[in-house]
Amino acid sequence: MSELVALWDGVESWLVLLPYPFQVALVLVVLVPLCWLVARLVDRVVDEISAKTSRVRDAEPPLRSRERYERRTGDGSSGHRHVASGQRGAP
Repeated sequence: MSELVALWDGVESWLVLLPYPFQVALVLVVLVPLCWLVARLVDRVVDEISAKTSRVRDAEPPLRSRERYERRTGDGSSGHRHVASGQRGAP
């Protein structure tokens, strides 16, 4: 564990001694992809939880699973009903 702490201290010292523009660029190169991955993970978890706990039977599935839904139902319509403007009555 002491080796890990020593490595972390070395990286931290190296980062602190860099000029400020390089610090910002390095942090952005590391943090932007990391934050994007965390956001994707949170989005998928929320989609799965909301799909499983939804009370609506014919709720539209999350976007990424729409293709799976269409394959499962076999209709290929993804649950959308299109009504041309100006038409009235039952879809």
